[in-house]
Parts: sequence; structure tokens; C-alpha cells
Amino acid sequence: MISIWTKDYIDYKLPIVNKDIETPILIIGGGISGLMCAYFLMKEKQDFILIDRNKLACGVSMYTTAQVSVAHGPIYEEISKTLGKNKAKKHFINQLEGLNLIRQIIKEEKIDCDYKEESTILYTHEEKNMKILEKQYDIIKTIYPKIFFINENKPINFPYGLEFTNQFIFNPMKYMMKIADILIKNQIPLYENSTATKIIKEEHGYKVIVNNEYSITTPKIIMTCQYPFLNPDNLYFAKLYQSKSYAISFKTNVKLRANYVSLDAPYYYFRTYDHKHLIIGGCDHYTGSNKNIEECYDTLIKKIKVLDPNAEIIHKWYAEDCISTDSLPFIGHYSNNNPNILLVTGFQKWGFTNSHIAAKKITDIILDKKVDNIYSPHRVTLFKNIKSTFRMIIHSINGLILSKIFVKKYNLNDIEIGSGKIIKYNNLNVLAYRENKNKFILLKNKCPHMGCSLIWNNADKLWECKCHGSIFDKYGKVIYGPSTQNLEVIEYKDIKKEE
Repeated sequence: MISIWTKDYIDYKLPIVNKDIETPILIIGGGISGLMCAYFLMKEKQDFILIDRNKLACGVSMYTTAQVSVAHGPIYEEISKTLGKNKAKKHFINQLEGLNLIRQIIKEEKIDCDYKEESTILYTHEEKNMKILEKQYDIIKTIYPKIFFINENKPINFPYGLEFTNQFIFNPMKYMMKIADILIKNQIPLYENSTATKIIKEEHGYKVIVNNEYSITTPKIIMTCQYPFLNPDNLYFAKLYQSKSYAISFKTNVKLRANYVSLDAPYYYFRTYDHKHLIIGGCDHYTGSNKNIEECYDTLIKKIKVLDPNAEIIHKWYAEDCISTDSLPFIGHYSNNNPNILLVTGFQKWGFTNSHIAAKKITDIILDKKVDNIYSPHRVTLFKNIKSTFRMIIHSINGLILSKIFVKKYNLNDIEIGSGKIIKYNNLNVLAYRENKNKFILLKNKCPHMGCSLIWNNADKLWECKCHGSIFDKYGKVIYGPSTQNLEVIEYKDIKKEE
């Protein structure tokens, strides 16, 4: 899986944590949220260190499509419906501030990241979604008058649309690499391949175990690692779920005058990459669900072919996003039990505006400045969106109980080479991956996060947790959290040697 941004990645070859460390503030996570928290703290001359389980910006941030906009689909209407119009307006104002923060940083730091001003257009072919556009317009019009209704006949055809002007696109990897470069030049301690495997609460702070070996002692933690992994503290496992979406870059002669976001199912959007390439994304679904991944890519390819029958597919990749049940992110004190852990998560599909406003608010909290509580992790979210809450409950029951009961015995030789299967093996519930004709990797079917079962993703050759979205490679190594540990290996089986 390679995203179109991968070629712009710079490997800074940062150190690994190889000794015990003390620090006033520890940032866990080196994606866009962690980088921006580091940037703002650096500007305030705060002492801190940052650790990442892999390399900087190599997680979710590398696989974004970087639609930098406040036109976040139907979200403002959804928030207005469940939480009230005032909160929808507050959220919009915050997103606008996040957009302007990025624009300001690009200008002040002279970042060459292919910045280009463009509109974003929400559009639909369905009457019911036209009503959503009208409600969104009603919420936003007094705050942001640079929006208006349109219809277009080409290249994107639609009868109803709402255009947000003064938005922009950029190259997210070039932007993040410049932020990393600024941090490194300012001698900010950054560590890669350093996984926070455990957090131990102590009398005056925390001891964070790294790679199950060394410790970082700190009075304050900023957790920017996509999904909170201290459970069951504050019941985040019941407030958040993870959603996968897919993206394809393609070569085409078609030119777009704006970025386009469809409100019709299945959800998808278009954006420009450069004068020869466009990106399409969408086809979202719950991580760990029984979804045919190839069908998701095929759906997007069909949309591409409608736009340009001669388009050439260049890259295909997926991203995973953390979604809250009430559509607002969590930014602030982790819980009553852990007030000195600051949490940043739940950005829906809009990581860049949210990450910047989150980093600014977290910095203000560190500096004891007043921050509004719209994104407080202490707010009540359960049953604010009945549909999302019940979907999470059903998904969790399936992952924790049902999928473990209904596992069939399966002959190892019937598993295709390069594929995986959940089977009964020696009376154990096992994840079996067939590497070649004779070799199998047998893993325990239990996610280290909360014990849920997993499912095999044959398109990307991955194991996915059915409950909370942890993703592991075919050998059981964790790729995406909330799990901080690899899957337990039961056996490496070589049939030829046994014969």
C-alpha cells in the first residue's frame, strides 16, 4: 500500500529510546497532531519530548487525502440535530480557525508544499440531501458569507451544490516534513520506533514503558496516537469507533476547478493532486466489518471511469479515521482519574483543520489559559446519536462473543497461499496465515487491546480487530492502535519438516 504522498517523505533517521528518560511533558504520537503540538509548545519555549511507534508522519497522516477545508460533508447539520445549532456554529468557527492556522504557518515558515487556493463544493443528486445543504447553509451563512448554491454540468455533474470559497489544497507530506525539519533544527528531542507499551500512574506523574523495556518519567502526557489506549478509563471504547476509507490517485486530462464532496451514498470525493493527476476517496465503512475490500476500490474506479474512461490508475491505499458518536473530537483532560494526560482524538475524516485547532487548545491548557469545553472528553456522548451507539454495541458483541463461538474447523491445506483464515486448530481459536505451500503462521485470535476477535483483510493482507479497529500485519505486528502490543504467536508451522 503506497499513497501518492510517499515519495515526498524524508527519513530523518531519528534515535530510538534506549535509556530511561525524564521530561516535563511527553507527546505520544508523531503524526500531524503530535507534530503540531510539538510545534506550538516549541514556540512557547516549553520543554518536552515526542515519541512515535514507527517514524514521524508514517501512520494515518501519510495516507490522508488532505482536503483542507471547512466543508466537512453534512457534519454541521448532524451536530445541530443532536447537540444544537450553537454547538454546530462553534465547531464551524473552530474549523475555520484551524484552516487559517495552517495558512498562517505556511506563510510564516515559508513552507513549499504546493499550496493552492480552491473552493470545496458539497453536492448531491438527491432531494433529501439538498435539504441537508440548505440546513448547513442556514447554520454557516452568518459566520462565513463566502458560500453560495450552484449547479454544474461538467466535469462533475450535479443539480444541487453548496460552494465554499477560499479553501485550499496542499501536499501534506511536504508540509509535515517541513514541520519536522523545524523541530529538528530547534533541537527538539524526537524519537522513532519507540512504542509506548504501558502507562503506569505514580504519585507525582507517570512512568511510560517504551518498547516493553525503557521508561520515560513525566508529570504530563499529551496523547496524540489516534485512539486512546488506557481502558476502561472514561469508556472511550464505547464513545469512539474506527472507520476505513479508500483512496486512488489517477492520471487524467480532466481538470477540476474545485474539490468536490458528494453527500450521496456511497460517500466519495475528488481533489486535484497536480496538473496531471486527481485523487478520489471514500467508500467508508467500520474497520473490522465483513466488507469486500476490492469492491470498495472497484466502486471508486467506476466513479473515475465516469469522469474519464481513459484514466490511468497510479496508486491505491486506505486510511483509518477515529470517529466519535456525537461527531465532535475529544480535546482535553483524559479523565477524572488521569487529568494530567491530555487527549487529542476523534477527528472524523478531517484531520488537518482539527489537528491544528487541537494542538492550539492543548498548548493553551498547558499554559493554564482558558479553553472552551465544546470538545471536552468529559462530555456525555452515549446515545447522543442512537444509530452510531447501537451500531457500536452490536459490533462489540460480535467481536467479543459471537465471532468466537461460531468458528469452524478448517483444514490448513485448504487455505490459499498468501491468505488468512480464522479456524479451530487443536481446539484453539486461531488466526492462520499461509505464507507458502508448507509454511503457516498461527496467531491467537485475541486482540491485545480488549480481547476482541479479528478478521482477515485479503486485499491488504492484514488482520483487523472487529471491535476497536486495531490493525496487524500477517505476522501479527501491530500497525494501527489502540493495541500497543503485537498478536500472540502460537506456532510457526512447517508441514514439510513434519513430514
